[in-house]
Amino acid sequence: MGKRIGLIALALLVPCSGMAEIGNLPDLGHASATVMSRAQQTTFGETFLRHARKTLRFVNNPEALAFVRQLGGRLVAASPDPQIHFHFYIVRNPVVNAFSVPGGYVFLNTGAILAARNEDELAAVMAHEISHDTQRHIPRLIALSRKLSWAALAGMLAGIALMSSSQFEGGAAAISFSSAGLAAETLKHERGYESEADHIGLRTMAQAGFNPRAMATFFMRLKTYNRFISINIPESWRNHPATDIRISEAENLASRYPNTPIRDRPSFDRLQVTLIAEQGDPREAWARIQELLSTRHDPSARRYGQALVDLRLGHFAAARSTLTSLARQAPQVVAYRLALAHLALDTNHYQEAVSALARASQLRPHSLWLAALYVRSLLSSGATNQALKLAKHLVSRHPYRPSVYRLLAHAFGLRHDYLHAHEALAEARYLVGDIPGARAELGLAKPFATSASSQGRLKTLEIAIHDGWTVPPAFP
Repeated sequence: MGKRIGLIALALLVPCSGMAEIGNLPDLGHASATVMSRAQQTTFGETFLRHARKTLRFVNNPEALAFVRQLGGRLVAASPDPQIHFHFYIVRNPVVNAFSVPGGYVFLNTGAILAARNEDELAAVMAHEISHDTQRHIPRLIALSRKLSWAALAGMLAGIALMSSSQFEGGAAAISFSSAGLAAETLKHERGYESEADHIGLRTMAQAGFNPRAMATFFMRLKTYNRFISINIPESWRNHPATDIRISEAENLASRYPNTPIRDRPSFDRLQVTLIAEQGDPREAWARIQELLSTRHDPSARRYGQALVDLRLGHFAAARSTLTSLARQAPQVVAYRLALAHLALDTNHYQEAVSALARASQLRPHSLWLAALYVRSLLSSGATNQALKLAKHLVSRHPYRPSVYRLLAHAFGLRHDYLHAHEALAEARYLVGDIPGARAELGLAKPFATSASSQGRLKTLEIAIHDGWTVPPAFP
């Protein structure tokens, strides 16, 4: 049996204080004598992500994530270390910021995505963050200082994340407190790492086929933005300062590479439209979409944005007409199928939703979020057996994702199989560290365990939860 890593008690992101409490993280040994191994970085990144999910608001739109991850994959392939497995996430926050965490975890604020004027500028942001990891900046920082412990590192990363979530004062306090023992030369190295990430990121952009001049243009926009939002952030801790020197260096370095044409890409336009249309007042969103796309040449993104706004306003006939036309013109665009599915669900046309999502799932077969929505649509349409079969498949593909076990429990419940429904919920609770809740679910399952085999299975699961040693349970 394999050991399951449960929830590690690491409060990396605590809004009230911005500080981190460490527990059960890998032992680095003497900080100045060793550097984090890749395995240690991965463990840290996984732990950070679990706790970030409790504090930050993540964007789950499958098309938005697919765009960012495809762009990230293209950049990673051109990076100095293409063997690193990177993970890209979108955080719903208007602050123009992005940050990376050891283990290949890159977080992009919606504010940063919407501040970009083209895909090349977004590539500049992502290439910079990728370079922090490929150049092992955090491990090198650890090696530079005997005083930088795991707690200090966690506090620093928590502070960066808090600043990313608009809690500027708390974030700055977290960084300042956790770094109180760092020597002045360590701070200088951090600034040097920012410059190195610019240089390596710029080269990565060029090798991936993007125009590296986009980095300087984005920095200029970031500098203007920072004049308005950085009042409460100490100058020494603005983690991505857009200074004149930094802009000049980026321009000089970019001049060494070919001036690749920057083109409008409908997929990038759709990404921005989606992020705007999903939040806030629909009419204000439409006004912002029109302003954003005023200099873009492809009209399809504008029509798509109008359809999303119509959908939110309840103008279902107009939304259906526009989306159907767009899907007919570009049948390979998943975003149109997904919007049609949401429209069908909102109007209780479940079979239409199933048809739209079946086609979308074929176009995007590896999207867990899309597959999960497909299962929910099948359940709503009454196709319980088909939904249960697909939910079991998702569990086999993603055995450590709590959401798929909750989906499986829903399917079992609709079939009145409460024994396996509670077992699936127990697994979901176990995976998020809710051990008492997992035990409670197994207790609720006991009245439905009428055979010796089912009673033995429950006993085995109880022992596994108690000991912390388990493999994902198989479901009939």
